[in-house]
Amino acid sequence: MIAQLSGHTVAVFVGIPALIVAVVALLVYASSIAKGPRYRPGLSWWAPPVWIGGPGDRTTTTAPELTAGEAAAKTVVVQSPGGASASW
Repeated sequence: MIAQLSGHTVAVFVGIPALIVAVVALLVYASSIAKGPRYRPGLSWWAPPVWIGGPGDRTTTTAPELTAGEAAAKTVVVQSPGGASASW
């Protein structure tokens, strides 16, 4: 015996999944619409240049400058037997 589909059954098993798919598709496309056009190869670049990790402005350094002679004079070398048991 073939069951007859009621309007409620169609709404639950067809309407709700279709609504969920439509909402997910809208969320996916909304982000690309809000961001605007993408760069396409062959077209001119419209954004200003940005140098990430460049040298920056080094005139505002607050650290004192060390010379090679000062750094070598302050170095202390400690001699120890070494190793985990200290018996090398």
